[in-house]
Formats: sequence, structure tokens, C-alpha cells
Amino acid sequence: MLGAEVTFDVALPKVVWGWLVSTNMWAKSIATGSFLIGLYFIRKYPEKDAFFRKWLPILGLIFIAITLLVTVLDLHHMFRFWKIFVFAHFTSAVTLGAWVVSAFVIVLLLSFWSWITGNRKLFDKIAIPGFILAFFSTIYTAGIMGEATARELWVFPVELFQMLLSAVLAGSAAYLLLMQIFNVQMEDVKRELSFIFIGSAFLSAAGYIGELLFARMHSEFSHRAVEILAFGELAPMFWLGMFLTFIIPIILVGVATEKKKYEYLTLGSILALIGLWLIKHSWLLAPQMLPLS
Repeated sequence: MLGAEVTFDVALPKVVWGWLVSTNMWAKSIATGSFLIGLYFIRKYPEKDAFFRKWLPILGLIFIAITLLVTVLDLHHMFRFWKIFVFAHFTSAVTLGAWVVSAFVIVLLLSFWSWITGNRKLFDKIAIPGFILAFFSTIYTAGIMGEATARELWVFPVELFQMLLSAVLAGSAAYLLLMQIFNVQMEDVKRELSFIFIGSAFLSAAGYIGELLFARMHSEFSHRAVEILAFGELAPMFWLGMFLTFIIPIILVGVATEKKKYEYLTLGSILALIGLWLIKHSWLLAPQMLPLS
């Protein structure tokens, strides 16, 4: 067009979604994953459920509080946050996420009250609603990223499964770490937790590698984002995250499980939780480091 002029073919002056958003996703994975994993073991091992009935609400409340704190801090108009509830419109993944996470907080508070009072029937009543809310609290950020149409690397179905796997990995790692710290002697539970951890780590790693190597990229933008992530300035952070989250912990947890050297679980769990943040952060930053047009 005659006289047309490119006005937005520049990189953004700063990263819009930075470490606060990465921390949001990381903490939410631990909060929701600890609920989902804890609920599974409470139902499967009712005779050994005291550990999970205690730590399910404690882990959930601590890390959902971190999630909400960094979310509010990241808002440009944090004191208008109340409007998302008073003037809600449910066509936005942000609005849906705010309502779902708020409902999940109520479930966690009731779970904590159930543990404090020993009212097991109360937890049994909220278990299924809690499962549903934990599930949607885990995946709603994938919807937000999927709505960012200029970020082809963030594809909703892929992000959905990665966030579910992150929750399972983070939840199992958190429980393995706590069991080591408090010397919980339940070898059958530890063994099953280890298998859940290894399985989720393997599938998540395969998903990231598959996305980088085999996903169909429809634009030069996507190719450049992958290049930055895998070979460019974000590569050290991303590959360090891959080694800390998947490769080293899978080896450590596998050895701990087969050789019954459970001290390896502590290091494996800590490295996995650290590496998970690095992966989420680098994956979040890569598409934001390029012009949008």
C-alpha cells in the first residue's frame, strides 16, 4: 500500500511476561500437583493416608499463596484486581483462571480444616470438586498462552499436557522430598511415587524435545524462537533446566528406587524443582525476544 509504514516491527522494550509469571506457573504446578498426587494416595492407601492428609493442604496453601502473590505483583493495575470478580466476563481465560483458583483456595482451606479437626468426612466430600478445580487450575494458563496468537511456540494442546505433566512431576518431587526430610518409612509408597516421578519426567522431556525437533513451524518467527531457545542466548538456561529436571533426577530416583538408596531422592527432588523453574522461564521468554510483525 502506498505510504504504508511498518510501525511495530521491533522487539518489545522489555519482556512483558517475566520471572513473576514463570514463578506463578512453577508454584501452581506444586500446589495443584500435590493435591492431585495426594488425593490419589489417600484413595489408594487409606491405611497410610495420614502423611498425605497433612501435607496436601499445607503444600497447596503455601504454593498457591506464592502463585497469587506473584500474580498480583505482576499486574500493572493490581488494585483493580477486584473488578475481575465484580465485573466478570467469562470469555477470557484470565477471568476463568481467577475464579477457578479462588475456588481451589477454598477447597485447600477446607482440606486444612479437615486435617486440623480430624474430620475425614469433610475432605471426602470435597475431594472430587477439589480434583476438578486442581485440574483446571493447572491448565488455565495454557489457555492464556494459547490466546497469544503471535506466539506460535505456545500451542494450547501441547501447553495443556506439559502443564499437567509439570504438576504431576512437581507434586511427586515435593512429596518425595518431604518423605526424606521427615524420614517417613513407607517404602511401597516411595517406590510408587518414584515411578510416577520418572514417568512424568520422561514424558515431559519427550514432549519438549519433540516440540523442538518435530513440531511443524509455520513461520520464520517460530524457527527463530526455537533457535534462541535451543542454540541462542537462552540455550544455557534451557538445557541446564533439561538436565536438572529430567536427566539427572531420573537417574538419581531410579537408582534410589532399585538400590534402596533413598538418600538420592533428596537431591533428585531438589534438582527437579529447580530445573522445572528454569525450563518454564526459558520457554516463556523465547517467543518474547522477537518482533511481533
